[in-house]
Amino acid sequence: MRNIVMTLYALLVVCMGLITVIEKLYGTTYTVENCYGSWWFVILWALLAGCGLVYMIRQKLHRRFAVMLLHLSFLVILVGALLTYLTAEKGTVSLRVGESVSTFQKGDGNTAHFPFSLTLKDFKVINYPGTDAPLDYQSRVAVNDEAGGTMLAISMNNIGEAAGYRLFQSGYDSDGKGITLGVYHDPWGIGVTYLGYLLLFLGMVWTMFSRHTHIRALYRKAIGKAGIYSLLIITFAPLERASAQSLPVVDENIAHRIGEINVLYNDRICPINTVATDFLTKLSGKSSWEGYSADEVFVSWMIYYSPWEHQKLIRIKSSEVQHLLGIDSSWASFADFIDTYNEYKLKSVVEQARQGKYDGDARALLEADEKYNVVMMFYMGKMLRMFPYKLKDGVRWYEPGSHSMPKEIPVREQFFIKQSMDFLTESIVTGQSARAKEIIAKIKLFQREMVGDVLPSSYATKAEIFYNHLAAQRWVVFLFLTLSLLLCIMQNFRSRAFNLQFSILPLIFLAYLTLLLALRWWIGGHVPLSNGYETMLFMAWAMLIITLVLGRKFRILLGFGNLVASLCFLVAMLASGTPQITQMMPVLQSPLLSIHVVVVMCAYSLFALQALLGIQTLWLIHRREHQRVAQATALSQLLLYPAVFLLTIGIFIGAVWANVSWGTYWQWDPKETWALITMMVYAVPLHRASLGVFRSPRFYHLYVILAFLSVLVTYFGVNYLLGGMHSYA
Repeated sequence: MRNIVMTLYALLVVCMGLITVIEKLYGTTYTVENCYGSWWFVILWALLAGCGLVYMIRQKLHRRFAVMLLHLSFLVILVGALLTYLTAEKGTVSLRVGESVSTFQKGDGNTAHFPFSLTLKDFKVINYPGTDAPLDYQSRVAVNDEAGGTMLAISMNNIGEAAGYRLFQSGYDSDGKGITLGVYHDPWGIGVTYLGYLLLFLGMVWTMFSRHTHIRALYRKAIGKAGIYSLLIITFAPLERASAQSLPVVDENIAHRIGEINVLYNDRICPINTVATDFLTKLSGKSSWEGYSADEVFVSWMIYYSPWEHQKLIRIKSSEVQHLLGIDSSWASFADFIDTYNEYKLKSVVEQARQGKYDGDARALLEADEKYNVVMMFYMGKMLRMFPYKLKDGVRWYEPGSHSMPKEIPVREQFFIKQSMDFLTESIVTGQSARAKEIIAKIKLFQREMVGDVLPSSYATKAEIFYNHLAAQRWVVFLFLTLSLLLCIMQNFRSRAFNLQFSILPLIFLAYLTLLLALRWWIGGHVPLSNGYETMLFMAWAMLIITLVLGRKFRILLGFGNLVASLCFLVAMLASGTPQITQMMPVLQSPLLSIHVVVVMCAYSLFALQALLGIQTLWLIHRREHQRVAQATALSQLLLYPAVFLLTIGIFIGAVWANVSWGTYWQWDPKETWALITMMVYAVPLHRASLGVFRSPRFYHLYVILAFLSVLVTYFGVNYLLGGMHSYA
């Protein structure tokens, strides 16, 4: 029976992984109909549940109640999933203001009837103050049934419910007079599944603190002064530098003052310094160039555009693209993108790449094309929407010299919008610094008079400029990584000096990351856990907390904890050359987001730590240091329990969040599926009593190292390759 259970278990893991690849190739609809919703997939889960129950009875699991409760909860969750599969209905309903509707369109194309009728009273899009970025979609829908009528307020993360039918915001008509609601009716599955979640949580807590589990023995065995031999090498290749020529550069003080002016950028009100930092980082990979700040480069290029077009500050890594541009180094100027006929050199090959007809390195080509278009956006003024005005339909932001303003804007204000930057440019070129400062002050005054209630405070602006400077210091990443590697290598010396440095480094690192995250939280107005850059920063932060909390008991963690945190920080930096702070998608406006991401990222941090411990322990096994192998193995097994439990908790918190936002707790999105796969993969070595092969330290650590591949696929593979609803994460 054990072999049958494990075969079914492995088969399901493999099937789910393959289905996510099939979904990428053939689409979500195909996999829902032919895979996740197919009879054979349901039978596989049913067979696993049935055989698992039989095996639990044969093993007399009732004698260890905590473990039995843990396994029983999964059976309850699967029963809930089966009830959802058999009894749930889902579809959509379209509503127009004032019209009553009593039917909805099911997923299979058939029409079904509500036991009531729905009437849309009104709908509105709530934007972030002073911008066009949607914050929320809000609908008021009247429900009319035999008992009378009720009014539902439906918005993102706030579904409506009537007679067991769950209604959630799905879309809206372009004229704002109609909406599309998702419909979900699950009379039994949600309740049973939530009961399973509750039992699962109780089982995990009980397992962690029960005297009848293996955890306490592991804790006693893991404590010891185990050293580490780390054979890790890192090389830093010096980057080529562009050579600066004699250039007209705007006075540093003037450039800094211009950098403090607010603009609408990426649907968010922020200082020009943020735009300048993103602009220069996108082009060169750095936030400064030849000693000039981003503000100086941005403003100087804006005013003295001709000489700046010939500066070699655009980084082109691909030799193939360098050849197409006719350059012989990794640095290009904007002028290198233009031929003698004033045409864009890469135009034809970029079109081929977008059509999939280019035989070369299409990704590098499109990356170079993006840099060209960044400069073109800069020339068209799209990055300098700095003049706001309140109109009847909301606030509109205009770029300097804009000629497409409505007549309701008074002539005086129109003249200021069209001419103020010309006057500022003239003052800078003629060396009239006092007049330039006066015009900058007038632009800021104009903004306050127009939309002072939505502008960031002066403190928030200064904080964002400070954050831009702090986040751009990439040398900090390499410094922490280098120190972490050196301390790992030197840990075996075990002197007081090294112990002190091991304690000080994570504290300094933690303070730095805490400052970064706190500033992003303040500037963005939301918990910084909404994209890959932020979650990797948080993972580094969480790893340092774990290191400081457990480091005194387990000295081995001090070296590896710093290293994992440094690598997470490095990945965050590499994954986003320009880590922009943006408004959150409406669906992410939920307190459950923070809890879900925090719990999952803590689990990933522990898995990463186990992988490094596994590599180290395999080396110790090779050296036949049996005592240290036993201690390291016990520590890894001890960390496995909270890691798996945290990931499991994160999954069902995500399910609750999905239920609140979309009306259904599970949709087989690739990220959901791979999170489940990761949990199932890591749950296997917890069953060492049934699977004797995991009693071998060599096999156990090799398995844990390979298991970390599932974490990498879940976090990076889904985001960058498989896509899905979670690709923003």
